[in-house]
This record gives sequence, structure tokens and C-alpha cells, in this order.
Amino acid sequence: MSAPRGQQGVVLLVALIMLLLVTIMGVVAASQVQNNLKIVQNVEARSAVRSAALRAIQEAIATPGFLKGTQAFSQGCNGSSFTRCLDLSGDGVENDVVVELSRPVCISGSPIRNSQLNVLTSPEDASCFQPGLYSLCAAAIWEVTAVAQDLTTGAKVEVRQGLQTRTSLNLLASACR
Repeated sequence: MSAPRGQQGVVLLVALIMLLLVTIMGVVAASQVQNNLKIVQNVEARSAVRSAALRAIQEAIATPGFLKGTQAFSQGCNGSSFTRCLDLSGDGVENDVVVELSRPVCISGSPIRNSQLNVLTSPEDASCFQPGLYSLCAAAIWEVTAVAQDLTTGAKVEVRQGLQTRTSLNLLASACR
């Protein structure tokens, strides 16, 4: 059997058009997958840098000289005790993320009344007690800002954190003006 003359090559043309459409759909799908992967990597990098900034703030709060504004980290980096370098890759070298902390800023503070202290069971409260209405301690609200940057991915995050602490009236008087 022979094909009619008008239909020679039509099947080939339709097959080539279908192949072109399938190829275009495949390229578009692959491009979308790559874009989605980049978005996920950016979100993960930003989340890791934010976690590093919060970790650095927690570490600084535990450092004795932090609220006095003298030292944020026992092991600073880049020549500053208010800069912390962290290792996120697990290679043992602290050079992946750099976190720079501001000195803590006292937002407000108020003296603690002696009636608010539990001097019989708390040594910390007992050390604050003095005769009169107010104790030697105060409640202070501080603000600290951490700017963290991942040197590998370029992700950068700024975190502002408030914290409330008990402090001495002397530090409150000098820091909260």
C-alpha cells in the first residue's frame, strides 16, 4: 500500500512539533526547579545566620562584662571583643559567620522595692536588701543589636533583642541616663 500524496511528511511534522513542545516544557520545569532550589538555599542561609546572631546574643548575655559595655565575648575575633566568628560548616575553623554586637543600650530601669525581695530564701535578693523603701538593685531593660553575615553565601541579618535584667543601682545610674 502506498500513502496518498497529500499526506507525505505530515506525521513527521506533527511529531517534530510535539517533540519541540515536550522539550520546551522540560526546559521550563528544570528552570523552575533550579529557581526553587536557589530560593530554598537563600532561606536556609538566612535562617542559619539568624540563629547564629541569636546564639551570639545569648553568649554575650552570659559574659560578665557585657552589660557594663566592656566585653561581649571571652573569645572575640577580628580584634574586637564585640565581634564573634562562628563555624557553621563543621570544619573546625570559626570563619563562616561573623556577628557584630552593639554595646547594650539601657532603655529603662527602675529600683526594686525591698518588699519585692525574698531575702530569707534567695541569696541574690538578700544581697540587694538595704534599710528603707528601695533596695540596692534595679530592674533594667536593655536593647542589643546583632548584625550577622555569612561570608560564604552573603546572607546578612540584623537582629534587635530586648532583655530584662536585675542590676545594681550604680550601673543603672551610669547606663540609663
